[in-house]
Amino acid sequence: MLVPEQAKKPSGGGNLKYILGGLLLLGSAAGLWLLLQQPPAAAVIVAPPPVGPARVNPMAQPELILEEEKDAGKPAAAAAAPSKHGHRVVRDDWDCEGDLAREALQKVIDSNRSQIRNCYERRLKVNNILQGDLKLKLKVGATGQMAAAAVSGTLKDPEVFKCVRAIAEHWTFPPPSGGNCAVVQVPFQFSPKSN
Repeated sequence: MLVPEQAKKPSGGGNLKYILGGLLLLGSAAGLWLLLQQPPAAAVIVAPPPVGPARVNPMAQPELILEEEKDAGKPAAAAAAPSKHGHRVVRDDWDCEGDLAREALQKVIDSNRSQIRNCYERRLKVNNILQGDLKLKLKVGATGQMAAAAVSGTLKDPEVFKCVRAIAEHWTFPPPSGGNCAVVQVPFQFSPKSN
């Protein structure tokens, strides 16, 4: 008996493979479209290790430097003084001819070192990689009272500079010898303490 051609094919399901293939293709296209719509992830940039001086003992201080230059520092309001020949010599507020005894200077600096370190430690909590040097320039008046203080250095933190200057302005030294005032520079080196 001959079976008609239609009787040999399974009924209903011949198009199912095309429908499933179309859905799979549509799902892949939608997934690719969503993937392309998301913003790209930020690239991770690894910073090179810092180049600079090795960490040193944070409380170490190089030997004190007595100021010898007449024009060092930030010029302030100039004052004119007559010379022997009647000409006026212009001087700034940092010009001094006196000297301080190194031992007396060291004693005042050492007794205030922890306060200076505290200025740095407070800012280290905000910036944990803060390090550098600080140069404190002091002008000591005829009575030993502070006449002026200036701060500079590679530390580059205005808050530390302001704090150190405010502390130094209240220091008292013995009266300078050989002149009406003395100018000294005191260097400090700051770096985070090693654990």
